[in-house]
Amino acid sequence: MDSIKKLFTDKYSLTEESFELLRHLMVEEQKPKNDLLVKVGEVHHFIYFIKKGAMRSYYTNNNGKEVTYWFGFEGDIATSLGNFVHSKPSLENIELLEDTTLLKINKTALLELYNTNLELANFGRKLAEQALLEMEEQILATQFTDAKSRYLQLIDKFPEILQRVKLGHISSYLGITQVTLSRIRSEK
Repeated sequence: MDSIKKLFTDKYSLTEESFELLRHLMVEEQKPKNDLLVKVGEVHHFIYFIKKGAMRSYYTNNNGKEVTYWFGFEGDIATSLGNFVHSKPSLENIELLEDTTLLKINKTALLELYNTNLELANFGRKLAEQALLEMEEQILATQFTDAKSRYLQLIDKFPEILQRVKLGHISSYLGITQVTLSRIRSEK
């Protein structure tokens, strides 16, 4: 739990006291590779912190093709936002790409904690803001950046991604074919 404590106090700037309040809500779970943490059509009442492992969020388009739009690794938070915020059935799947260790927090307990602790309420707001910023960056990159630049940005953000994620998932995330991804990788 020390690495998680360091993550929350360093990355998320929580005091040790607030982290301890949050820690008491956390339940550690082990999930196997290929498991679906969240499934389309289901309602989940949890938020997850990735202690160890990798995952992706994806939806299936009208042509039956999976479209990856998010990767999560150690220290990231995973949830279906619409599902979590509005308790509506998920529009996405969250798939585990490796055997994964998660810290699960119940939504109701977390919201109660937000109501009693201003620092943790601000922590929740910062998490939501960060998710929005990442989504905006992904949309802008897809719309206004060429494929090679998107690939290089991804490698810069996640240096180990090629060792941990299938190329098909990476090409889907970048909005390109695997052939184009192979060509870009060979140009390096």
